[in-house]
Amino acid sequence: MRKKVNKLGTSPKGGFDSKRAIKNCLVGGVFVGMLVQVMPALSADKDKKIHFNIPANDLATALFAYSETTGIQLSYPQKMVSGIKSPSVSGDYTPEQALQKLLAGSNIAHQYVDDDAVMLTEVPKQSNTGGTITLNPMTIESTASSESPSLTTPSIAESKAKLNRVPGGTTVIDGERIKEGAVLTVRDALTNAPGVYVGEATAGAAGPSRISIRGSDVNSTVGGPLRGLKILRNGMPFTRANGAFDTQTINLYAIDHIDVYRGASALEYGGSNLGGALNFITPTGYTADPLKIGMTWGTNGHVNPTVSAARVFDNGFDVYGAFSYLDTNTTRENNEQEQFQGHGNIGYRWNEDQETRLYFDVQENDFLAATALTKQQIDTNPRQNQNSFSLGNGIKVYRSDLKHSVKLDNGDRFDVGAYYFNTQFKFDFTGGTNRDLWEDTGFNWRHEINGKLFDLQNRVVWGGFTQWMFSNDTNYATVNRHRGPLLNAEHDRWVNVEGYLEDQLSLTDTFTLVGGVQLNYRNVNYVRYEGYVASAARPSNEADKDFFNANPKLGFTWQATKEAQIYGNLSRSSEPPPLSDLANIFVTPALDSQTASTVEIGTRGQSDWLKWDLAFYQAWLNNEYLIIPLPPFGSGNFTATNANSTTLHSGIELGLETTVPLNVVSSGDQIRFSGNYTWNNFHLDNDQTLGDNRLPAIPEHNARFEAVYQHPSGFYIGPNVQAVSSNWVDFANTLAAKPYALLGARVGWDDKKHWKVFVDGRNLTNEHYASAVAVMGNANGLDAAQFNPGATRQVFGGFEYRY
Repeated sequence: MRKKVNKLGTSPKGGFDSKRAIKNCLVGGVFVGMLVQVMPALSADKDKKIHFNIPANDLATALFAYSETTGIQLSYPQKMVSGIKSPSVSGDYTPEQALQKLLAGSNIAHQYVDDDAVMLTEVPKQSNTGGTITLNPMTIESTASSESPSLTTPSIAESKAKLNRVPGGTTVIDGERIKEGAVLTVRDALTNAPGVYVGEATAGAAGPSRISIRGSDVNSTVGGPLRGLKILRNGMPFTRANGAFDTQTINLYAIDHIDVYRGASALEYGGSNLGGALNFITPTGYTADPLKIGMTWGTNGHVNPTVSAARVFDNGFDVYGAFSYLDTNTTRENNEQEQFQGHGNIGYRWNEDQETRLYFDVQENDFLAATALTKQQIDTNPRQNQNSFSLGNGIKVYRSDLKHSVKLDNGDRFDVGAYYFNTQFKFDFTGGTNRDLWEDTGFNWRHEINGKLFDLQNRVVWGGFTQWMFSNDTNYATVNRHRGPLLNAEHDRWVNVEGYLEDQLSLTDTFTLVGGVQLNYRNVNYVRYEGYVASAARPSNEADKDFFNANPKLGFTWQATKEAQIYGNLSRSSEPPPLSDLANIFVTPALDSQTASTVEIGTRGQSDWLKWDLAFYQAWLNNEYLIIPLPPFGSGNFTATNANSTTLHSGIELGLETTVPLNVVSSGDQIRFSGNYTWNNFHLDNDQTLGDNRLPAIPEHNARFEAVYQHPSGFYIGPNVQAVSSNWVDFANTLAAKPYALLGARVGWDDKKHWKVFVDGRNLTNEHYASAVAVMGNANGLDAAQFNPGATRQVFGGFEYRY
């Protein structure tokens, strides 16, 4: 089974340093205030030039960005702009000039119906008669350019508008940005999000990863289930009822965009985890190209063909389907990976106000185990992989979601959904063979109500979900490298029930107060039905345990200027412990829920020259699930259990992006600069044995920078750098991974119509480094096989054809 028994232990002691907390918050607040004051204002004067920074994109998204920049309201039928690509608009233009550039070649005309309102119309082909254009009669179907043509799946513009209302750190990642180069792991998908750290267990392959936000999931095995985050897809739960999730099950090819909620910010979806939530939004027949065929080749035998198709029918149906295959030997020896991933969805629009969508997934992942190395082994040869014990592993996934969305009066809406998730694990080793079946099912609902409270604009979101998980875990002996007799087997049953309520009250046109609460009940029942032997660790073959938590939140958003928003919140988060075995129920003292109280302040916005996202937070954690020293103190013995005192997590999350017009090689060429930096300050607080030692597994500093030259023809080229500080392996802080910096570069051409080609180089200086570490108690300063080597030099090239 994919399990590790946790032993009895004690934990460090410490306290709450209120003076330091208040000082940190004041410093963060002053910094935010100073930053806002220096942001220049924009003007929506039709005759005055404005600096535009609208990248090439689908026309609907580009028009939304235009509307945000100018303040001009656009009216048009959504079907008219669906599937149309727009050129980039970067530089100083009047609103009229910029709109003409966006609509160039689209057969769409515009006319002002007011000083700040424009109606778009499609020019009929037979319209040119004697120099006079006659417009056919039409009905305006929508006055919001950000509205998705699908009710069940939000557009990227809708996601940006929604996350802009959240009083906490958020990021929207465009799927097109992800695909500017090769997509290997979830790290490629999240690399542009500040505050997100991804450590990879396998080198350059679609294998397991550790995703951590604000110190979540410090202690898990890198190759094991991910905890500490709520994973959603199209707003529906992807995290299982036991709170775990496998990163391999994310289909990186079928992504339209990703909503990143850092910290306890995803309350409107029931999120209450320390790390936050990731909401993966898939393409639909409305948003995807009718046909897309791609192929990527790379070093180490990397082959990755992809294909997708989409269509919108006149009878209300739309369909989308995608398939990808990956075969690679990775940069490690004896580490071949093979992966099949298929995703599809079918939507039916009953009428203007109701839509139903069925999602389905089929996946198969086959791989050999990648062993951890010592620091010396990585320095000498990071490719080595002595895994003769691995006989082949695999994960099969079958999933189906059904979602129904209803648009109500006054902008209200109601969403309801249900899902079934079947995951089959196969782990064959010379020391034992595991066969695990995890089945997860559940339903969720969400109701958004817009109205007035005390004659003020008010928005209420309430909802919940119920999940059941049934697992059958079996362990066999291995005989002559084949599966032998059954040794033991266990049935696990989890029930997870969550309800949430959030209220957004607009006290003024620019200041909104946000409050809410999330309630969570979780129950687990274990039954060892084969191979049970009574022991002190397992006095009975059956046990169950309950957990209940309430997580309130209070926050605000203040639109200080047209360009700059300030936000802040005080929240509580909670997470039941990772009970993974019958023995976990009987430990003394009993494992308890990890809770945290977090204060956060930040700012986000976009001026005519800079887009920014900055957050500072301080969290006080109780019962954090850690590896801690066993008594007698100083014995050097450690175990995994709750800490019975406060641990401290604080940090800064910064994302910046700007586009500098050049007009050198040709008119409209530019350089896009983007970067993010994360400071992770996680440590014990006056522990009896370890003092204020830093928590391991997550590096203190993590930064990425990229500069890309963009030509109007679609050509782009530029370098990127990923820099990561040293990373402690043990809680005693005696062994650490080396800091590293990786140099990469991309070059490509995308005509935004049919063809895209690219070359993606990574770790061009061939650095030897550890991409992740396995946590231990005390290494006593001695080198140990706790380091997962990162990928050595790799080069990928590929093409994509869109029809």
